[in-house]
Amino acid sequence: MEDRTARSSAPIEFEEKTATESRQKSTLLPNWRSFLVLLPGLCTLVLWEIAAWQWPTVARLVSQPVEIARGIVEVVATGTIWPHFDATLKEMAAGYVIGAITGVTLGFLCGRIKLLGDILNPYITLFNGIPKVALAPVFVIWFGIGLMSKIAIIMTMVFFVVFINTFAGLRSVNEDYVAIVRIMGASGWQVVREVFLPATLPFIIVGLRAGIPFSVIGAVVGEFIASTKGLGFFINYNQGTYDTNGIFVGVTILAFLVVVLDGFLSLIERRLLKWRPEVEAKSVGA
Repeated sequence: MEDRTARSSAPIEFEEKTATESRQKSTLLPNWRSFLVLLPGLCTLVLWEIAAWQWPTVARLVSQPVEIARGIVEVVATGTIWPHFDATLKEMAAGYVIGAITGVTLGFLCGRIKLLGDILNPYITLFNGIPKVALAPVFVIWFGIGLMSKIAIIMTMVFFVVFINTFAGLRSVNEDYVAIVRIMGASGWQVVREVFLPATLPFIIVGLRAGIPFSVIGAVVGEFIASTKGLGFFINYNQGTYDTNGIFVGVTILAFLVVVLDGFLSLIERRLLKWRPEVEAKSVGA
């Protein structure tokens, strides 16, 4: 009897051990993955620092990580960077929100109303092919060197990437699913909520995430052309004084801003799409 009990409990103990080991592996895997993600960057910084110490020309052309870090601490501690950071953040926030809302709304309408999509899509494609940087001087002429010209540039750059992803998401919906839901008696709003929104949301979020670096580019371009403050102005000023370290300080702060904002949207994406086992949405190029 005892042998039978021992034999019957052995598989249970083995399963518990296997489950424990799998949990330990699942907790260790993200740590290893994080390390592998950071490894190329750390190696680049180390090699960069060594090259700057070994060859003074390298330090003069591209500065060095230690000096860039020291410069960031200095401008943050003295408060020099905050007016520029605040100006760029306001421009990005306003332009990004307007461009995203406009892109999602028009993309949704063109995706659902076939005639409207067929009419506007060629024009959207045409204007999307125009380099947005080339339009920056036009916006400065129209709106002046103040906030509005930067918002217009950012809104234009964000709009197209969000619109194209939203439009592609709507057009990718299988019409058979729509027909089945309608046969079951769903209203128009229920079709949108239960079919179109879940199918399109991954595309929209990809477009929103792709719009973040575009908003930074738009802000910097606008501040390069005509501005009295902003991170783009800060970089341009240091370029005028041949301060390579100051340029990389501004670029590093911009890169950090993009990473933080993208991480914030990534958290929202995981919460909104937690019903999916793995979020896989392919971006359509802007």
